[in-house]
Amino acid sequence: MGKILNFWKQRAFKKLVSQQGEMLIIYTRNNPDSDSLASSLALKRIAEHYSMDATVYYTGTIQNKTIMNIIGDDVTKTPAISQSRKDIAFVDLLPTEMTGEKFTPTIVIGHTLGNTEKIRCKYQDIRTTDTTSSIMIEYLKTFGVAIDKRLATLLLFAIREKTSTLVTKFTLEDIEAYWYIHRYIDLELLNSLEHPSAKFETFEYLSRAIANIIIKGASLFSNVGFVKDTTTIPKVCKYMLDIEGVSTALVFAVDATKIFVYAESRNKELNTKNILKKAFGDWGDVAGGTFQASISIPLGVFGIATDVETAKPLLLKTISDSISSRYFYVLEAE
Repeated sequence: MGKILNFWKQRAFKKLVSQQGEMLIIYTRNNPDSDSLASSLALKRIAEHYSMDATVYYTGTIQNKTIMNIIGDDVTKTPAISQSRKDIAFVDLLPTEMTGEKFTPTIVIGHTLGNTEKIRCKYQDIRTTDTTSSIMIEYLKTFGVAIDKRLATLLLFAIREKTSTLVTKFTLEDIEAYWYIHRYIDLELLNSLEHPSAKFETFEYLSRAIANIIIKGASLFSNVGFVKDTTTIPKVCKYMLDIEGVSTALVFAVDATKIFVYAESRNKELNTKNILKKAFGDWGDVAGGTFQASISIPLGVFGIATDVETAKPLLLKTISDSISSRYFYVLEAE
């Protein structure tokens, strides 16, 4: 660790996060996963180490309720990312991934395999690792920032989750970060993250998903219909992957304002995020990574009134037919 974060980068970064009495606004990606949240909290911790106030904001929904309970008030939900006179940092979020308004943040830290030439900012560290958490662990180590058990556990869990516990899509950088951070973790907290208790709704939604399964080859598609809370859909999707012969699964649900689509794959040759981008990218922004990804699609895309009970079956069929056809078309092309 430390080969990429050379003396000049260290100096430039430290100058930006050590403005005592100033505020750093940190934005992480829409519908943030464990990697987005843990790496954003790491940057917040570094800024506070240098007596600079920092606040983490996210848009969308935190799907992992256990993480949401653990981080508490350390992150704040916001309707949208907005420009500010204060310094802005993007963590696990690149300006080039956003549609609409163009942003010029002060700091950009994340990972990508795409083109970064159009990104404009005072400081950027964008690598080809599969986790932003491993990048932020290097920063914590390099600048000698004290690491509490909660932050360490969140960072380690993020690396484990994104790399299937260092089995797939990991780099030497991920391994070094994992080895460094593991000494600080809380094993009981890690266990609660990896084995969260299941809500009753999860099993209700699972039964609906089983009733609506469509399987083509090793790919599965299903829906759980109308729900009040979409946070259990990723867990339902994970159960779908336990079905014999299935390596890729997509499950969607509809709430009062949107369609939440979640996909996960154990096929090393597929990139789940790219699949959702190709299938639904014109409907919204895709969050996630290689092996799991999600998108929230506004119901306005389908233009059917949802407050009328008699319209709901038709709406659900329209959504299901459209999403399944796009999903399977892209998979066949892949």
